[in-house]
Amino acid sequence: MEPLFRMKTLLSRNRFEALALVLAVLFCALHVWVDDSPVIGTRVDGRPTPLLVRAVQLAEGRATDLQFAFRGPRPADPNVVVVAVDEKSAQRYGLWPWPRDLVARAIDRLREAGAGAVGLDIIFTDEVVDGRAQAYEGALQELDKALAQAPESAPALGAYRDELHRRAAISADAELAEALARAPQVVQGVIAYPDTDRSQFASKAQEWDQQLESHLIREFRGEVLKSSPDGTLLTPPLSVDFSRLKSWSMESAQLPLPALAKASKRLGFFNMAADPDGTLRRVPLFALLEGPKGLLPSLELQTAAAFLNSQVEAVVVPSEHLVTGARMRRPGETLPLLRVPQLEDEPFMLINYPGPASSFTTLSLSDVLDGSFELGAVRGKAVLVGVTLVGNFDQRVTPFSEMEPGVYVHAATLSNILAQDFLTRPREAQPLELLFMLGSAVLLARLLPRVGFAWKLGAMALLVAVWLIVDQVLFTRGLQVATVLPLASLVTSAFGVIFLGYFSVDAEKGRLRTTFQHYLDASVMEQVLAHPEKLKLGGERRELTVLFSDIRGFTTLSERLSPEQLVAFINEYLTPMTDVVFENGGTLDKYIGDAIMAFWGAPVDQPDHALRACAAALGFLDTLAQLRSRWRAAGLPEVDIGVGINTGLMNVGHMGTQNRFNYTVMGDAVNLASRLEGLTKAYDTRILISAATYTQTRGRVTARRLGVVRVKGKTEPTDLYELRAMGAPVGPDAEAIQAFEAGVERFLSRDFAGAEAHFRQVLIRWPGDAPSRHYLEEIKLLQVNPPGLDWDGVFTATTK
Repeated sequence: MEPLFRMKTLLSRNRFEALALVLAVLFCALHVWVDDSPVIGTRVDGRPTPLLVRAVQLAEGRATDLQFAFRGPRPADPNVVVVAVDEKSAQRYGLWPWPRDLVARAIDRLREAGAGAVGLDIIFTDEVVDGRAQAYEGALQELDKALAQAPESAPALGAYRDELHRRAAISADAELAEALARAPQVVQGVIAYPDTDRSQFASKAQEWDQQLESHLIREFRGEVLKSSPDGTLLTPPLSVDFSRLKSWSMESAQLPLPALAKASKRLGFFNMAADPDGTLRRVPLFALLEGPKGLLPSLELQTAAAFLNSQVEAVVVPSEHLVTGARMRRPGETLPLLRVPQLEDEPFMLINYPGPASSFTTLSLSDVLDGSFELGAVRGKAVLVGVTLVGNFDQRVTPFSEMEPGVYVHAATLSNILAQDFLTRPREAQPLELLFMLGSAVLLARLLPRVGFAWKLGAMALLVAVWLIVDQVLFTRGLQVATVLPLASLVTSAFGVIFLGYFSVDAEKGRLRTTFQHYLDASVMEQVLAHPEKLKLGGERRELTVLFSDIRGFTTLSERLSPEQLVAFINEYLTPMTDVVFENGGTLDKYIGDAIMAFWGAPVDQPDHALRACAAALGFLDTLAQLRSRWRAAGLPEVDIGVGINTGLMNVGHMGTQNRFNYTVMGDAVNLASRLEGLTKAYDTRILISAATYTQTRGRVTARRLGVVRVKGKTEPTDLYELRAMGAPVGPDAEAIQAFEAGVERFLSRDFAGAEAHFRQVLIRWPGDAPSRHYLEEIKLLQVNPPGLDWDGVFTATTK
């Protein structure tokens, strides 16, 4: 039981820290689970993600959007230019799709203007019937019929017939293929498709797979440079098992028409991978094709490679069978030109959007066709050609816009690659987040229970603000850390601690109310509950005032009454007397048979504790007078009481055992009050107070010095005072007290004649005054039997 008791005690003392840590650990576990769960997955038909994980990921995505909004737009890479099929182009050349000879002419214009690379965010998959070629073919057939009927005209119309034949043979697709062949810097877009669409493209899959062979990445090279026999540096090849390689898996890719596909040296897929809420925040760099085994680069990677006149390489970790990014390397060179990172747990690159579409230089394709554009706008630039017409089904949701043409998402990714301006999640992010979650929980657990409510909210808000500021600063610098769960952990831990604090306070108040409801008045109880810290359990030494009250002759009384009558009599007496204690803010210590023990100054501080005790003692006399009138009418005996009051240092607190205790006072000062109550019989008075009590109430009570007494168990004498009324004495009372105290002084100095004169003056003003008669009788005895030299006038009590 001892270890269990110690554990219980430890948890009780550190309950705030324990609760905060438990909550933080739960959030840490959730964070690790969410962080290790891909947002999209490695397959487009991946298994459903648990609802809780998905909810956190959606919230984190929204937080990222807000971070982009707070960061605001910034300039995109100046080498990225968008050439758009926009409203102006549609008004000039009609709605999209256009005749392919127009597209061919646009490609020629861009090539002639010196574009460094051209990425086509469009695909030409269908053969288009050329109406002009058909018209020339029809005219040629009609001419042949006419010449068959008039062969003599053949020589004259031969040149015309040859021109018709030439024009009939011209195809718009052929023109586009020729334009593509003349522009090796053009990257054609393709569409990767999953295995669920395999049956849809089964008729062309074999043809496409053959055409894709030369565009796939199947060889991987390491980072370590080795020297060849001729001294050149080489990167050694890596052995990679494609069956175990982790990347964005697709079945194959839908290609343009064969003639067009053959005309381009570079192909890149332009698929997008939206988050579950539809917002584009990440993009796949490679598609791991299952048909023709290999990695197909994205349109952005291929456009960047064309711009840099380099080749795309996939960066892999063979031991983990993981694609971790891409790099660009020129043929024959050993060092890569640039690198493109991916997320560690997902085959995607986070898009670090420069801003909305307005962040990019945009030209109308109609201006390109018409030649009405500045050549410098595209010379040496990486150009992306796409459709921005509203209603073309390529409108996307981004952090900056709910309706953004897809070509600008590709432009943002291409800008990230060329500017090397990435948004990455470093490996150290998760440990940092977990440390913050645990550290903030412990800090709040240590701080919040010790401060007021406003400071609680302020501390919590400060930590939230610190994390948000750090998060935003890191985000602005391209480092992404979690936002939602660290803040959720912090806020939950804070409110958990606050709730436990109030729950503990309520429970503590309940325990205090149960403990003290029989000891304290309601008003004093509320003060204790409002400031429980003032109640130090276990005991402390404080200056208090204690009161003892007892019924005189109780033993004789108990013999005259039956047990039932005695209980009723005592209850009728104790109830109003206890009310008097409470009315004066006292703490009821205990009942000792017919006696009452009470004290003032604890558990609530009362600077006037001595005065309150005096008021209660006088209240006892007033209450007793009312009770005696009722008892007299009922034929019951008229009892009297004695009250003793003392002020001094005493121990106050819970005294007793661990399971059984009482809130009480102890010490010599308490014993003296009990002795004073007993002395009321010897001095034939009702209320006696000590010199210490009188000192604290001088001028606010009517009291007189009765003499000097040596109580039982004490060697040092103490002055003794009789309490008569509240307020300073005036009139005859003041004169009587002055005469009495002068008589006491004469008595102690052995001037018995002078003392007798003063006591007789008191009897004139207070006829029948018992203490005065007591002194007069004592003087008679001393005059007959004079005291010895060791006589000091101190009365020594021989009983308690």
